[in-house]
Amino acid sequence: MEYLGSLGRLVGFRCASSERVGAEPRYSVATTVEGRRFAQATPIAARTWDVTWGARQNPELAKLSAFTTGAWGSGPWHWVPVQAQQGNLLTPREAGLLDYEALQWWSPGGPVRDAEGAWSAQSISSSLTGAYGQLFNWLPVLAGGPVTWAADVQGDGRSALGLGFRDASGALIAGVYGDELAPEAMGRVSMTVTVPDDAVSLHVGVRRGVTRVARPQVTWTDGPVPYSAGHGCRAAVVDGFSEDLIVANKVGTYSSAGFTVMEVG
Repeated sequence: MEYLGSLGRLVGFRCASSERVGAEPRYSVATTVEGRRFAQATPIAARTWDVTWGARQNPELAKLSAFTTGAWGSGPWHWVPVQAQQGNLLTPREAGLLDYEALQWWSPGGPVRDAEGAWSAQSISSSLTGAYGQLFNWLPVLAGGPVTWAADVQGDGRSALGLGFRDASGALIAGVYGDELAPEAMGRVSMTVTVPDDAVSLHVGVRRGVTRVARPQVTWTDGPVPYSAGHGCRAAVVDGFSEDLIVANKVGTYSSAGFTVMEVG
């Protein structure tokens, strides 16, 4: 299932027949009359998902039509593709530690050797003195399902991770600390919990025993999975809906369809 909608109102769709994602160009390039080329980097490369469906019955297409015709408003909405659910719900910039909660105890830590001994491009240094600090907030969750929060951390041997759930009003309804301890050398730690019935979003963070963080990852899985770059999208609109009728009979109609999901600011 892929999901589109607002927190607490995520509408599920059966998995796409094909799904192609691409990003806008990362650089704006210009060439002078002398033949010299200059490139200016843009901070964000917005993504676009081109999605196609095989045969679908009317009810499935009607759910999508509610977004494309404005029944759910103009958006934007959360878009949760399978890659995000199983790989990493964080956005690419969050997973790369370019975006995180702007709190005074977080500071850029620069490149670091990760838990596997390879170079990670960015890390966060922590000077946290309280029990817990949020790194990422307002992640979508499904009530009753599993969620796993994992990261490479370095610390002093105390409890490493924590998370909390919010209801539809944004109020905190449950906070959980993980059992795994922050090792003195960089190591991978994780915690898995079941989402409370009235929870619609999640925040994740670390505890004061952690001094450095790298490779953060949040998934809708019942345990840790291999690290993946971020695939989450917090703000998207849907456009370009097309439908091709395949068959119509006394039990209904079947159509193939295509649509575009565009990440917006």
